[in-house]
Amino acid sequence: MPAFPVAAIDTTGAGDCWCGVLAAALEAGAPLEGAMLRAAAAAAIACTRPGAAAAMPGAAETEAFLRFSA
Repeated sequence: MPAFPVAAIDTTGAGDCWCGVLAAALEAGAPLEGAMLRAAAAAAIACTRPGAAAAMPGAAETEAFLRFSA
């Protein structure tokens, strides 16, 4: 799954964000490709903010990012 191009500020926690969102999406029944897309979107958002936990986006923000990036 290609990464979304963003102006990265801090990549700390991006991998953790990706893994967590992937696991949550799979648990919710998403197909693997859709779960990976959602995880990539959330990690991209997280990279645009400083910090780790504080940079993690919520589900609604990730959905909005996907709508505008499609």
